[in-house]
Amino acid sequence: MPTLLVQLDDKGQVASVRPVPHIVTPWTLRDAQHNSFPFVKPKGPLWNVLENPKNDALRASALDKKNSNRRKALLDLADIMSFDVEAFDDWLGKGLLERLRERRQQLLKLEGTESDVVLATINRFLLSCNLNKGNGPQQLLRQVAERLMEEFERSPQDDWIEIAVSLLIGAFDNKKKEWQCSGALLFEAHGKDLSIFDPRLVSSVSEALGQPSSEAGDKGNRPTLGICALTGIEEQLLKGNFPQPNLHVLGQTYLFAKNRDIPANDRYGQFSVDAMHVGQETVIRLSAAFEALTCDIRKNITWRAIPGESPKQSDLLLAFVEVIPDAPIVESLVEEDFSDEASEELSITQDSISAFEKRTERMINLVKATVGDDVTRTPVQLAVFRKVDPANRKVSCANTFSVADLYQAATNWATGERNIPSWVRLPVLKKGERKPQPASPPHIAPLGMIAFSKQLYNRGGTKRQEVMGLPASETLGLFLDRNKKVWQRAKRMLRLVLNRRAALLAGVAHVQHQHTPRSWERQLEIIKKFDCNEALRTITLLGVLLHKLSREKETYMNETAFKLGQLLAAADIVHAGYCADIRGGAVPPSLLGNQVFTMAQTAPAKALATLCRRWKPYDGWAKKATREPSRIQALVANSKKDEQQRGWDIKKALRYAREMGPIAAELAPLLGACRVDDVFRAELLLGYMSGLPKAQKQDNDVQDQNQGQED
Repeated sequence: MPTLLVQLDDKGQVASVRPVPHIVTPWTLRDAQHNSFPFVKPKGPLWNVLENPKNDALRASALDKKNSNRRKALLDLADIMSFDVEAFDDWLGKGLLERLRERRQQLLKLEGTESDVVLATINRFLLSCNLNKGNGPQQLLRQVAERLMEEFERSPQDDWIEIAVSLLIGAFDNKKKEWQCSGALLFEAHGKDLSIFDPRLVSSVSEALGQPSSEAGDKGNRPTLGICALTGIEEQLLKGNFPQPNLHVLGQTYLFAKNRDIPANDRYGQFSVDAMHVGQETVIRLSAAFEALTCDIRKNITWRAIPGESPKQSDLLLAFVEVIPDAPIVESLVEEDFSDEASEELSITQDSISAFEKRTERMINLVKATVGDDVTRTPVQLAVFRKVDPANRKVSCANTFSVADLYQAATNWATGERNIPSWVRLPVLKKGERKPQPASPPHIAPLGMIAFSKQLYNRGGTKRQEVMGLPASETLGLFLDRNKKVWQRAKRMLRLVLNRRAALLAGVAHVQHQHTPRSWERQLEIIKKFDCNEALRTITLLGVLLHKLSREKETYMNETAFKLGQLLAAADIVHAGYCADIRGGAVPPSLLGNQVFTMAQTAPAKALATLCRRWKPYDGWAKKATREPSRIQALVANSKKDEQQRGWDIKKALRYAREMGPIAAELAPLLGACRVDDVFRAELLLGYMSGLPKAQKQDNDVQDQNQGQED
């Protein structure tokens, strides 16, 4: 939020104003959401902008950050606008001023120290609001508006434009249908050595507030010593209300929700501080830490909104290194770096998986620069907070692990993401483009699996619905992989992925195999029915899960399930080539391999036998077409794109037909004894999705020549 530093002189007058740097997060004293100081937010804008076409146009120009004339528009408004006297007739009321007088007594201990800037700021603010001294809250705001415009006219910098627009014009609230102030004021005593937003003030102010005032009242107001339920240390106990910080995603959050005024149960008939004795300084520090870790500038560093496992649910993720709160832990766990690959020639060092590794490496180096090379004892704290009802917040997931654990988990995760066939590509429609471009499987963030698991694909993979997904504890447990339960967790997740996304992968693979003269023209339209981005992410996660189950690609790509999937993909390609040559490109709804794919998931031997029975006409066509190389080459060289594509599809089908025989002969004796489980089905699906890798051109030409001589 744009904030203006307002310095007050010893007479309570505005001495100077300037924008607070964006990197600064001001601290403040307040009671829940009330009586905040020295950070003060006016309710409405300082200017009274009368509604008329000219004013509306100038205000719109000033609010438009892309408008090069916004500075001029604001200056033009200044010539005709005036301070909104009516809106600030009773700006502060009595609550804040009375509370500041109480706090002044509590902070008398700061007088004469470097922290007396806080006490001086309170004194000068009270003086500036004292009507008996010829001042007043309204007069103070009027001075702020005037000094702001004086400085704005002298300075062309963008930060002055932002703070002036935020305070003087504000922003329109569509829900309340009114203009509200979108900036804030931070008051400070002019001429002091220490700035009011110096973080060192927090500890001294907290300590002073924790001590009894020199003018304490009756016995009921005296501090009570006791054992803090959180720390186990004897200290002054909190009296009154628990802090209620306003957090992203969660909104106003009661640190302890046991209050008669909110829908929360009591504890043995007790509420608030009577239900749980907590040290006053502990609570203040806890609230301050919560607000500091979730401030705007630490978004994607220590906090971020993440989806919950239920539809339309959002949680707050908080993750940080204890000694280095600015280490970007959240970035390694959540940030999705969707595939940006546009060609098969793209180097593997440029893909999103490598980008994930580099982000993690930078974070580790940042930690090592502070604590040294040994990060095995540097803890990372992680928690996921959920809004259960308007007054109730729960921790849905909490974990503590070392920075070394995080680095090892990220390394293993990236290895799993590459545990897939290297030649897999799918067409993806990128933003602003009409033609799909081939892309490889991208990185999928560990906590990105929550949203991933909530999608159920049906109707052949063309439709999806949102269902209950995986909780953060499950996905984080899979990522960290720190106990023997990871096998059980990986098996559960593999079954869930197959149940919810197998139809998507099978559907996309089948469409990819239908690349014939008539269908290739409409393939772009067909592929739009499938979410190829999600299909690619599914392939990535299957690689991770197989890696967790000790099934590396060097092993499973040479075994039964994957090769059977490749055989079915090859059968589809041959069938499509047959249709391109014999049927003029008319392709049936289901190609040969696709017809037995469902059967192969439960009875692979039966599926192979069925495929062999149906293979004869396509085998005969392939042998005949092989003896006609000149005809096929003429199609490839044809000036018409349809004929060119037809020739290439026939050549591709003939190559696949040659390679199917050895694969089928190898599989026949093995399928009867193979174990059909979720791992088998996942590898079968990857084989069907991947097909055969591209052959070298020289080898392909030699095989064509040899095949023709044999026949």
